[in-house]
Amino acid sequence: MLTMPVGRIFSLSRKLDRLAAATADEIERAYTDTLAVLCAGWDEPVTQAVRRAYPRVGAPWDEVDGAEPEATALVWGTAAHALDYDDVHMTSVTHPSAVLIPAIEAAARSAPELRDRRSTAFALGLAVNVGLGNAIGFAHYAKGWHATSTIGAVAAGAAVAHLFGLEERAFLSALAIAAAQAGGLQRNFGTMAKPLQAGLAAQAGVRAARLAMAGLEGPADVLAGDNGFIAVFEGGADAELELDVEAAVAGLSRKLFACCYLAHRPVAAAIRLHGEGASSLLSDPAIRVEVEVPPGCLKALTIDIPQTGAEAKFSGKYTVAHALLIGQLGLAAFTGQGVSRPEFVSLARRVSLKETEASGAAGVGVDRGRVTVSLMRGAEQVASASVEHYPGSPASPITRAELDGKLADCVSIGVPGDNGLAARIRSMARQFARNA
Repeated sequence: MLTMPVGRIFSLSRKLDRLAAATADEIERAYTDTLAVLCAGWDEPVTQAVRRAYPRVGAPWDEVDGAEPEATALVWGTAAHALDYDDVHMTSVTHPSAVLIPAIEAAARSAPELRDRRSTAFALGLAVNVGLGNAIGFAHYAKGWHATSTIGAVAAGAAVAHLFGLEERAFLSALAIAAAQAGGLQRNFGTMAKPLQAGLAAQAGVRAARLAMAGLEGPADVLAGDNGFIAVFEGGADAELELDVEAAVAGLSRKLFACCYLAHRPVAAAIRLHGEGASSLLSDPAIRVEVEVPPGCLKALTIDIPQTGAEAKFSGKYTVAHALLIGQLGLAAFTGQGVSRPEFVSLARRVSLKETEASGAAGVGVDRGRVTVSLMRGAEQVASASVEHYPGSPASPITRAELDGKLADCVSIGVPGDNGLAARIRSMARQFARNA
């Protein structure tokens, strides 16, 4: 049994009791980033709706609230993904931490004696998330699945099963029960249902481990075979599941802009153009903006001219226009007031987006090639900037100062007036990563 994919996960769980210092450092950053964006999303309309449905759930930085851990995971996971500002793993095309950290923290609230297993639970869950993403391949995302919530449900199930220290049969059942709840569609992008799907994946992981611990059983090989999870979700029936904790943790990308990650390279190129003075050319109505990206890199950018802040997160035209005009893309860009500003709408209508083979040479999925933003007057290119690496990716990592600034911004928006919250979140991150 241990040669099967699920067996490999259980075997790694048994061995995983200590993390390298560099891995713990990265987990501390992942936790800080996730709690920051959860804080910023705490009063977003989608989070308010879920909190109304589950009013006993409090914030993770507050005292224990007595809510069921499944409900807590749902609310926290939804809040963490509410602004689309949470971290990303590019080859699996997922937002892992917004699912894993809420699931682990919610489950640990119900069993405080297990708190010293949280960092290894996260490491295992992330390795499963990345391993499944690689085994299934980009075809899963290209088909229209929201990989964060399909793959994330199983990864969260593995993480919480590890947290609980489940024996082999219960552990494998937890994976099966998590797989039974996997779902999520890109059709929901740009609506409240998108962040909800992250919350549902976190909830599924907690529910799966608790049900397995209570004796509910599922198949011992849910990932393998022609009708197993990997094959059904577009991977091959004989696909290998590789689990590498250090590589998975080191592969996380952290966002500098609160929108779909596929927009980040175009935005970075637009900001570069602004810094070079190209925005002065935009007053000429003859100037058009052309954005060229590798194949597949417009997959989730489905919104033309957004009407709401949620839609703006998936509009390549709007995000590029805003960045060109202002030289930045802050949280205010994704409010109703920001989206409706005439100058942004007018320029967005002059932006065109296209996928070109010439832009996408190397890499996997959407992590390849380069993005180019050009200002055109007729056939003449009057200014241009190209970006190869995603901002905040391992190849262009977020700095400590940038992460601290992001945390401060998120706290000021989500919980204004609580001057000590940023420091508490940093302390919570250290405790999570160091098993304190």
